[in-house]
Amino acid sequence: MNKEIGEIAGFVHGYLLETGKKDMKSVAGPEYRWEHTLRVAQWATKLAIEEEADIKTCIVAALLHDVSHFVSEDYSKHGIKSGEIARDLLSKKGYSESFIENVVYAVESHVSEPNPKTLEAKILQDSDTLDRFGYFRILLFGKMAELENLETLKQKSLSSLAYLDKLERGDYGPMWTKTGREKLSTFLDLNRSIQKGLLDELENTRIPDMEV
Repeated sequence: MNKEIGEIAGFVHGYLLETGKKDMKSVAGPEYRWEHTLRVAQWATKLAIEEEADIKTCIVAALLHDVSHFVSEDYSKHGIKSGEIARDLLSKKGYSESFIENVVYAVESHVSEPNPKTLEAKILQDSDTLDRFGYFRILLFGKMAELENLETLKQKSLSSLAYLDKLERGDYGPMWTKTGREKLSTFLDLNRSIQKGLLDELENTRIPDMEV
């Protein structure tokens, strides 16, 4: 399986680099998207083992889930476009129709499907969510922050906290796996701590008002 996975990974990396050339210097450019893909694939592997899902389907779907990132005209539908690319690639490589359908369904449904019908699709959704709140995403927030505009930074931090609250309430759908729920809870606490700490420091970025 390693050779097959390596070939698919090589295709995805090359495709992202080629289609994302104009964004190469962006902190959220093709190399970041590739690194995100690798982390999602690692989460998918772990969750597949925990949930006794089909590991190969989970890994391949994770590798292909964002392959269309730089070519999708409507990003809200990039799962559909990535599914088309996945189907074409896997068909040319001679994978079975049932395997292709399972991978494509997971890829297509990772964006907006409120109730994915397969365990592998649920694992992909959970894996994608976990990386959106991990340490690298926190680092990306910092790299993209407008440090010269503290009011804007404050508003972004407040928006992030509001988003975390909505996510925790389940406004954007559930986490489907036990491991995913537990890890997301840890990440939410981490993100919330950082955003609240940042707001505290922003509040203290001023001349002291004590009389001395």
